[in-house]
Amino acid sequence: MPATQVKCSQKSTRHQADVLRLIPLLGVLLVFGVFTTVRLELPGLHYDEALEAGLPAVQLLNGSSITTINGGTITLLGHELPLMVQNHIGALQVYAALPFVWVGGPTPQSLRAMTVLSGIVTIMATYAFVAQIYGRVAALYASLWLATYASFIFWSRQGAFITSLAPCFAMCAFAIGAYWWRTQRWWAAGLTGLCVGLAIYSKLNALWLLTGMCGWVGLQICISLFQSRSTTTVVGIVQRATWRRIAADWPLMPWRTFGAGVVGLLMGCWPLLWYNVQTASATFRVIQLNATETYLGANNSAVWANLQTRLVQFADVLASGEHLWYLGGAFPNHIAVLSVLTALLVLIMRVVQTRGKGWQTILLAPFLCLAVIVQSCYTISALWPTHFAIATPLPAIIFGVAMSVLHTWNETSHQWSTIRHFVIIGVVTLVILSQAGTSARYLNSLIASGGLSFHSSAIYDFSRFLDQRSEHVVALDWGIATQVEYLTGGRKVVEEWHGYEQTATPEFVAGLRERLHPGTLYLTHTEHQEAFQRRAAFLQTVDEAPFQAKTINVSTRTDGWPLLEVWQIREP
Repeated sequence: MPATQVKCSQKSTRHQADVLRLIPLLGVLLVFGVFTTVRLELPGLHYDEALEAGLPAVQLLNGSSITTINGGTITLLGHELPLMVQNHIGALQVYAALPFVWVGGPTPQSLRAMTVLSGIVTIMATYAFVAQIYGRVAALYASLWLATYASFIFWSRQGAFITSLAPCFAMCAFAIGAYWWRTQRWWAAGLTGLCVGLAIYSKLNALWLLTGMCGWVGLQICISLFQSRSTTTVVGIVQRATWRRIAADWPLMPWRTFGAGVVGLLMGCWPLLWYNVQTASATFRVIQLNATETYLGANNSAVWANLQTRLVQFADVLASGEHLWYLGGAFPNHIAVLSVLTALLVLIMRVVQTRGKGWQTILLAPFLCLAVIVQSCYTISALWPTHFAIATPLPAIIFGVAMSVLHTWNETSHQWSTIRHFVIIGVVTLVILSQAGTSARYLNSLIASGGLSFHSSAIYDFSRFLDQRSEHVVALDWGIATQVEYLTGGRKVVEEWHGYEQTATPEFVAGLRERLHPGTLYLTHTEHQEAFQRRAAFLQTVDEAPFQAKTINVSTRTDGWPLLEVWQIREP
């Protein structure tokens, strides 16, 4: 057989083998797809989903004006396009949602199809990263753990609620960065920088991963310096540890590669930079204003207390526990937490066994987890568990790498290897089944409840009722207006008047008096279901006007519990 045909045959065989290796990944994605697409309209559309993605997309498609934060926009082809949706959240998911909303209309399924797709990409990027650095066995276990992870599944269903594009682009940066590290292709460095920039632009807390990676590189450089031979003092170390020695572990990048990475980074996050140029550093002013205490009452100076809170929250996120209460119940999976803790122990044992050889890759994910937890003690809002969405792939990577290490140990010791192999497979099966079982319990609870509180499916009936009315509408509480506007395709514009204080202020009452007209509809949550206590102040102000208030619609949860009210006032 000619040499050319032999080479073609070998290439074809390798290609077929690569395709066959991806079949398990397709199975993993299928499992994730089932959990994320069944009754995708549930839970009910959340305020932030509509505010930060759905409603601006509808307004752009309708050609109507968009309320932009601090007026930060860019003009393109005669259209004013928003740069940010919050001072720390970019408008990227608005543009990502556009084609989905254009095709499917202003429905929760259209908006969430985009976020489910970002979850799929996150799993694929996690697999690609782990496969390149730790091998395909670790990649399969990591992706399977992630695909059955209830926190990741239900945060992907409501990805605009937690800005799931940030972890998606972050994991793409890791995957492409691993490819660059192996091949030293300059364009891969550019794509890595682009994904890092897009992750930061999507949500500013992606910086936790970037600073974590910088800290990891810095740590390795310091260790390389202190391992420099024939020195006993720090001065001697600095003098004798040349860059050539450091380059033995960390190759210096050619200028073209470095430049490509920087250009990619700037291309990814330029809208954030330009927004701050337009608004006199609005993002940085918010960070400065909330440096000690935030507008929601979080105390950033209480570092130790915040760290304790964050550790508890991170454990709860691992367990897919109390933070998912709004799905209809909490079903924490302690086996998931135990699997990650055990995996950490395995990784530490691996480093000890090899006397530190390969610690740079083995301990990367645990270090990044720790970096995220520590940095999350500072917030510009409150200590919310959703902030840990940026780190959801990391526990999966820890688990996958540890299981791969166990396989390696088993292969190097032939005694009882078959039994140990089945034990490892049994442990993995137990963990994955517990993950899947937890996700199934949440899905069943969600279908039964429709979602609770500000995630209730009652918003759909509520929006349908208002879509049929022609009166002016005023929302007297947070958690109502943006969903109604999105679900009605922008036809029903809702004025918000509520403020962010827990009790009604004199300014709220004064503004409400000016808005009391018999031809207006007023929207509230039912008693004890409010975000901010405004219902009682509204009824008291109406009585003092004097008017009479009458409910003309009450939308209930799936279990029949009243949640949302439409009021109309009239002369006594």
